[in-house]
Amino acid sequence: MLLPVSRVLDVEKPGGIDLGQAARYMGARRGADAGTAALLERWAPAVLAAAVPRAVCLRAGVADAALAPLWQGRDVRRHLAGCAEAVLLAVTLGPEVDGQVRRAGVGDVAAQAAADALASALTEQVCDAAESRLRALAAAEGLYLTGRFSPGYGDWPIAVQPRLAELLDAARRIGLCVTDTCLMLPRKSVTAVLGLSAAPVTGARAGCGSCALRDKCEYRKRGETCES
Repeated sequence: MLLPVSRVLDVEKPGGIDLGQAARYMGARRGADAGTAALLERWAPAVLAAAVPRAVCLRAGVADAALAPLWQGRDVRRHLAGCAEAVLLAVTLGPEVDGQVRRAGVGDVAAQAAADALASALTEQVCDAAESRLRALAAAEGLYLTGRFSPGYGDWPIAVQPRLAELLDAARRIGLCVTDTCLMLPRKSVTAVLGLSAAPVTGARAGCGSCALRDKCEYRKRGETCES
């Protein structure tokens, strides 16, 4: 049986970038110092203006043979436990954001770091908006969604990225391509899966225990998390 066709998901650009989250991406422990805050405030308007958020999703049965190559590792299967269906999701800010980050870095490494952190924070905001949209669509059918789970979480390998993008037809739908080395272009892009069920489900928490960087995370060494 052929998979349903992926669909573009309407997502609005946020009215602003979460500067607190951007500061955390820059390594600020408890709020940005004056210099970091000034850099973030300076570059936030340009990064926001450059962003053209787009998202695409695909709903299909977890047991569908076309999705079988995605379910590598224990953790993603645990995330989807109790779910008959899955929603594949891809989100991107578009290529102009990558260009803006590069321009910010011409002769100024600190500015590039700030612009990159701002773009990462904005990507997360757009992902949250896309997830909220999916959750509303599911609720309209009396269904429930888990949270997002992305390649690289736990033991789910990033090697599934090309297949995930192919199933979503992401290149044609939203201009998101995946290289042979599993690098996403534009860089500020995210792919994920959410479980869909007729009963309330939570999936695996996308926190420290599911993070591929947990063993060398500077936040964890200080007894903190990047979400705190």
